[in-house]
Amino acid sequence: MSTWDLARIRYTVRKLTGKFDTNQLPDNSPAAGAVTVTNPPGIDDYINDFYLYDLPESFRTLKLRQFYTFTTVPNCGTYTLPQWINQVYDPIYVDNYRFAWYQYPEQFYQVWPEFNQIKRYVFSPVDGQRTYTFTLPQATNSSNPSVSLTNSAIQQGSVVIGLTPNIDGQVAGGLETFRDRDQPIPLDVPVNQYFVNPGTLTGNQGGTGTIDYLTGVVNLTYANPFTSVTAQAIPSAHYHVYQASRSSDILYWQNQLFLRPIPNDTYLVKVMAYVMPTVVLSAATNATELPSFTSTSLAPGSSNTGTINGFDGSNPQGLSDLPNFSEWWQLIAYGTARKIMIEEGDWDEVSKLDIIFEQQKLLAQRKTLKQLGSQRIPTRYSDNVPYGQGGSNIFPYY
Repeated sequence: MSTWDLARIRYTVRKLTGKFDTNQLPDNSPAAGAVTVTNPPGIDDYINDFYLYDLPESFRTLKLRQFYTFTTVPNCGTYTLPQWINQVYDPIYVDNYRFAWYQYPEQFYQVWPEFNQIKRYVFSPVDGQRTYTFTLPQATNSSNPSVSLTNSAIQQGSVVIGLTPNIDGQVAGGLETFRDRDQPIPLDVPVNQYFVNPGTLTGNQGGTGTIDYLTGVVNLTYANPFTSVTAQAIPSAHYHVYQASRSSDILYWQNQLFLRPIPNDTYLVKVMAYVMPTVVLSAATNATELPSFTSTSLAPGSSNTGTINGFDGSNPQGLSDLPNFSEWWQLIAYGTARKIMIEEGDWDEVSKLDIIFEQQKLLAQRKTLKQLGSQRIPTRYSDNVPYGQGGSNIFPYY
């Protein structure tokens, strides 16, 4: 029985391109940043470039669609999608209840406006003093001040603390403004999935500070001491207060998911996704797969770094890596050969390879096309029980 592993893909690519000399085109890849004219990229580079990035976009197959799941972090409302997810789309489920999906901020923020509270005179400036500590109140809802909030918190990325000069004809000088930033949860780096509190306040003139999002305690250190003039300024704070609950709506924007309400607990979120193909390490029925992404971060707070896994021939089980699905191996070989010949500028060979490449692509798509052809194209009128009808619209919150 034939084995469609990395060794065979390499062999086929070499036959198609005529590059049998490993000095001209080595198997393995040089170290990062080490590619030169005398140290060219390896054949594995071209294979992985095609397999991981070109193949998922060359044809959309149902085999790369799956439910992507993650768990929320209490008091964190923004989540950065992993690099190995090419597309996400509705439906969206939170704790297995289906909720609303948005891709346009205008619509999302009409439902979830982030009206800021404004608190003036948050501290009293003193001539010659740089450091101040005070507490931002969180007792009322910014969109409805008459409604009291319990267990409320301040939203990350919403805090602005500035100084308004007295209008008395004097030059106010440099008035420093502090801001915090949102801390998205990186879903492909588990070690960094935690609520950053207290948050960091950064001044536009070099000052530093912190804010406790749960208690409202603020510590500020201005870059320059106040003077007799700047001490007449009125310090004010703008910030958004929220009450955490189970999330019901999600906005997809800038490769991030924004959950509202901001979660108060660890909920399971499930969303449809089109993912990057993986590499199989065993031909057995219960094939072991390389994870799509391996984090290299070693401790909380370290940089969000890692490796997208592809073919590398280092499988200790004897096989030198397999495609996610065996029938793709010829498509990978022809697609890789095209990339190499394009770099060589051999357009005659590229045009010849295009014919067989398109044929292999159609064969690889056949199962998906047959599957899609057996069902009606879904429309808003095609469901027997439209969403929101024929079932309970009451979802438990806490």
